[in-house]
Amino acid sequence: MFEKDIRRQCKQIFQNIDILFSEFTEKEFDLIKGGFLVWKQFYHLVHSIDKNFYDPSNYVEPKFHKKNLDIVYLNEDHLSKKQIYDYYIEVKNRVERYLDDIDDNELSKKIEYKEMELSKMELILAQLRHIFYHIGYMHCFLKIERGETPDYIGLYKVKIEK
Repeated sequence: MFEKDIRRQCKQIFQNIDILFSEFTEKEFDLIKGGFLVWKQFYHLVHSIDKNFYDPSNYVEPKFHKKNLDIVYLNEDHLSKKQIYDYYIEVKNRVERYLDDIDDNELSKKIEYKEMELSKMELILAQLRHIFYHIGYMHCFLKIERGETPDYIGLYKVKIEK
């Protein structure tokens, strides 16, 4: 019952992230907006989905990741838009495969997360909230830079099969 709702919300999330990637130029990825580098916001967002969406206890960092690369206020390194986008596509595909196989029984299973016991559903909902925070934050970057925000995908545009 809930697995379809989760898939619909995640599809909406990914459509909004896709829009943001298409809106920001490579040059804008290197700008500081709201005190933070734009590329760091994107990397933090994608890394968080990868690390925390379905099983943070068994997470393995991507090969290119360096310690604290996902921390938005530390700026020693640099990733290009293409590097982050390629990573995003891998993460998106993994999450979509995970969601294709999930059912209500699986969503109710408990996992350990930061010394808390959460259901997989709670973990997914927490990630959706975190993701939408960053989507909104990046929309603000564009509003400041251009005076408008990009299209926003809401439920009325999302159709889920299954």
